[in-house]
Amino acid sequence: MNLEREILKKVSLNNSFIHDDCAYLKNSQQLISTDTLVENVHFNLKIFSASQIAHRLFICSFSDIQSSGGYPQYALLNISFPNKNFAFIKKIIHFFQLLLRKYNIQLIGGDTTSSNNIYLSSTFISRPLVKNKVLNRKNAKIGDYIYTFKNIGFSKLGYLNLFKKTKLIKSLQNKSQKQFLSPKIQNYSLLFNQFKINSCMDISDSLFLSLKELSKQSQKKFLIKNLKLINPILFETLKLNEYHSLILSSGEEFMPIFTGKLSKSNIEKLRSKKINVVNIGIVQKGKGISFEDLKNIKDNSFDHFKNNYSKL
Repeated sequence: MNLEREILKKVSLNNSFIHDDCAYLKNSQQLISTDTLVENVHFNLKIFSASQIAHRLFICSFSDIQSSGGYPQYALLNISFPNKNFAFIKKIIHFFQLLLRKYNIQLIGGDTTSSNNIYLSSTFISRPLVKNKVLNRKNAKIGDYIYTFKNIGFSKLGYLNLFKKTKLIKSLQNKSQKQFLSPKIQNYSLLFNQFKINSCMDISDSLFLSLKELSKQSQKKFLIKNLKLINPILFETLKLNEYHSLILSSGEEFMPIFTGKLSKSNIEKLRSKKINVVNIGIVQKGKGISFEDLKNIKDNSFDHFKNNYSKL
């Protein structure tokens, strides 16, 4: 049993506010998202620096708001920590505020208390957004192409290298550790509002789980192909089964998986912002996920309650 999914199912039952990655507040026309980081679950103080923890705290909610079609306007910050970590916490706050200023987001409040370990929580509230501009998981259309961004897979590889001592060549080690410790912040929501996007969600757990959720919510079949285009570097480096397992199960990539029909000019607009989009399939009539060249796919995604990938 996946405890995280069971809890989400329980709290969202008969709740009209909860909207996929975010809640949508109809009266103010705003999206709101909240995320929590826990010491020794999402980070530890031996490997992560204060700036890397602040970066991860920022990108969690930033990515959720964007994948729902909005852009953050306000932020709340809650911190619980042992007194001995006060100097370190001040550094986290400093780097978090730098990111807020960089992306024009205003910190409007929060709360602090003492605890045995460090607990961090950020809540982002979007700029006003009319309801028909909100992206959700249930509107994939038959004939839609399925898109995501390039280079998924480095996050899990960085985790394996740092925590499971998986050996990598130096260039791959540097690239994967960087993506795991400071995931790339993709700024795409303003462009998405110009395109015809029918469904979308954030890849925080894994590409496999995200595809499964979009298919389930939309009640459509997702035919997946072109997986080799997602991460050309890893495709050339790893064995084929290792490559597929890695890109499908890599978590905390903070990229969108979305459906629609992008024109060449749309793709060029994204590319001009250094966002490389890949078409990995098509939406069809039916249910579930079908892989053109793969069979017996297992869910090896990260489990936040076990604090580990289910299979390494």
